[in-house]
Amino acid sequence: MLQNERGAILLVALTLLFLISTAIVVYAALYTTQMSTYEMLEKTNVRATINLLRQISM
Repeated sequence: MLQNERGAILLVALTLLFLISTAIVVYAALYTTQMSTYEMLEKTNVRATINLLRQISM
């Protein structure tokens, strides 16, 4: 009986490890995607600002 309990605990521990690891990887991927979107928006806004300043100086 004791061996079966250890096997069940091992199975639960491995399942939790898999679920937590998957959640961390998904969170990191979403964070990376969000940061790349922010960087792209920042570059676009910088270009728009430069174009506006060029129009004003003409």
